Amino acid sequence: MITQLIKKELLMVWRRPRELVILLFMPFVLITILGAALGSIIDGEAPDLNIKLAVIQKDDIAHGEEKIIKKMESLPLSPEEKTGAIEGIKSLNPIRILLEDVFASEEFKESIQVTEMESMPSDKEALKYSGVLEIPAGFTEQFYLHAFFNEEEVPKLNLKLNESNTLEGGVLKDIFTSFQEDISLWSVLPSMGIDPEKLQNSFISKVGNTETVTKTKPINAVSYYAIGMCVMFMFYVAGNSASMALEEKESQIYGRILLANVPVPIFFIGIFVSTIIITFVQMNILFGLSALIHGVSWPNVIDYFVVTFILSVMVGGFAVFISAINYRSNSRSATQIFSSFFIPIIAFVGGSFIPVSQIGGFFEIISQYSPGGAGISAYYKIMQGFPLSDVSGQLLSVAITTVLLLLLAFLIQPRRGEAI
Repeated sequence: MITQLIKKELLMVWRRPRELVILLFMPFVLITILGAALGSIIDGEAPDLNIKLAVIQKDDIAHGEEKIIKKMESLPLSPEEKTGAIEGIKSLNPIRILLEDVFASEEFKESIQVTEMESMPSDKEALKYSGVLEIPAGFTEQFYLHAFFNEEEVPKLNLKLNESNTLEGGVLKDIFTSFQEDISLWSVLPSMGIDPEKLQNSFISKVGNTETVTKTKPINAVSYYAIGMCVMFMFYVAGNSASMALEEKESQIYGRILLANVPVPIFFIGIFVSTIIITFVQMNILFGLSALIHGVSWPNVIDYFVVTFILSVMVGGFAVFISAINYRSNSRSATQIFSSFFIPIIAFVGGSFIPVSQIGGFFEIISQYSPGGAGISAYYKIMQGFPLSDVSGQLLSVAITTVLLLLLAFLIQPRRGEAI
């Protein structure tokens, strides 16, 4: 009897191509769109930038170096000490480092276009640039006086940003804020007996690639959204199953089943098992298409099937629970509220749209053990190559949720005398 009930539910789904399109086509389209649109954010890549920087050079670098070298030579130092100090002066020129090493480096040369100008541009002309940098006269001399003779203050660069270019201006501001901090550091290195040349590349090296701390396989944007969208849309299977179950009651199919002396729990078991099968097939089709088209892969396929089956059982629990509420209230309100309100919340809290690790804190902990978040977290770790034992906490959370849903469904479902 259970087999016939399961077959009946599966045939009802098969005869509804519209629902099949929503459950299969829609998530795959979202995977493609979100993966492409938000790829740079999820992958930690820098967006393509076209920063134009105007540089007004009022400082005479060579003259400043020459004055400091002459002053250094006049000091009562040994020839070796003078030679070392002069080499330090020539190797540690902040303006030369900024223009030749930083902006000409591999990290910035494709993104920042430097235009040297003799005078400050007009307000209208300045709008063509992301920022205007003014290097004040005497900057080099003042820097060396502070670094080697503890005279003067640490010199400052004058940067004027174009407020209409928020992104480019923000990048320039971050670069020069960090560079100004490094100038302050470099200026005290000689007095501490540290060779400044050894730390010259510290600023440039701040821009680099991000590596995962655990050295596990990194997950790209398409893979992340394949997980997020699949987990979100599997909950729509529960709502769809509950909606079809109520239609059976409205069309008297449910009444005829009870007249055939089929127990009420058996009827709901049919909904439960058929939802598990539909969800399991849905997830495998979606991940299969993602593997063929987007290259989404799993290091351990067995672990993937285990996680998918456990999540499918949870979706079956949701289907039975919502169906029981629909039968008790004799309306579709539970299905409508679940599909329109609860699924988006489950998806957001679980991290279907954005990685909850970017939010962090208590929200991240809640997310990992929410119905959707536990599934996403389990898939995410499995895809990174973690063993199944490392997702036991998430799978236990899913199992507990399933048991609670089934228990509530059993308590809510109408009894035979009040069922029809």
